Amino acid sequence: MIAILNKGVKMANKLRSVKATIIIAILLFSLFAAFTPVKAAPTWPTLNSNLDVSWGEEVEKPVIPRKEVRTLNLTLTYYVDVAGDIGQGMLDRYKNSPGALATVKIVDYSPWCIANLDLDTVEIPISEEKQESSFTLNMQLKDNAPAYGEGHITIKATVGKAAYIGGISKEFTLDFIAAYFPIISTDLPEGNAMEIGPMDSAIFPIEVENMGNARTKIFFEIENVPEGWTIAVTDDVTVGEKKGSKATAYLTVNPPRGFGTHHDRESINVMIVPARAENLLDRGTITYANFIVESRGFSTPGFEAILFIGALLAIVLIFKLKRKKSN
Repeated sequence: MIAILNKGVKMANKLRSVKATIIIAILLFSLFAAFTPVKAAPTWPTLNSNLDVSWGEEVEKPVIPRKEVRTLNLTLTYYVDVAGDIGQGMLDRYKNSPGALATVKIVDYSPWCIANLDLDTVEIPISEEKQESSFTLNMQLKDNAPAYGEGHITIKATVGKAAYIGGISKEFTLDFIAAYFPIISTDLPEGNAMEIGPMDSAIFPIEVENMGNARTKIFFEIENVPEGWTIAVTDDVTVGEKKGSKATAYLTVNPPRGFGTHHDRESINVMIVPARAENLLDRGTITYANFIVESRGFSTPGFEAILFIGALLAIVLIFKLKRKKSN
């Protein structure tokens, strides 16, 4: 019995010794593996994407604020650099694919500009040759766009990474110029019709307000002067660049003053021409203001002078009579 027990104890000790050996062997192998350099698997090169956005010469023409919506055709150009046969073989895998998707968006623009794109995603073939695809930019300028001020719209185009082809993202800035916007508002605070006597004058104020985007000089001219009438108008006034700047011109009308009874009526047109103060050749649309003057009454031209001479002679005569009496 004792022999059997001793044999069991020896077997248990032997098993513990084997387990310890196995554990030590595992630890040694792990340490060896940790400090042994591992040869990295070969990596394939990444092909480079190239991207460009361009536009035509129509952007060089100044854009008229408010009234014009300018549409520009933009071209997105994309191609992939291929270096050697390996790169060509990698690119051939994409020959029959749907193509690359380029996202386009406006990221910056002048505060007096409104702009939008007709597309936000443009599909374009993948090739080592330059491939083109088109999209449209619509732009409009607000009233406060400064005349001949420089504006900008920045467009960001992005093509994402596709396996062996690297991604790319670039920004393109389109510059443009705001045109002069020569527009004015005309007001006649005392109306445009008046009835006067033949010896009187009709005076009409003409109030003009700048609704454009530059300092403006406004010219006034009588289009037709009826025979026998005397008409004058302020040559020109200047309004400031700020929208709402005002100035006042005056039209003066004198009817015929021939001796006798009058019943004269005329329609008078005043031509109004706005021009940029810094360049008077840069003119806007001609507008007109119409006035009607009616003259009624009896005219005695020069009669006042006759009365004055008669009164003077009467005073002299009275003075002489008084002298005679005193003598």
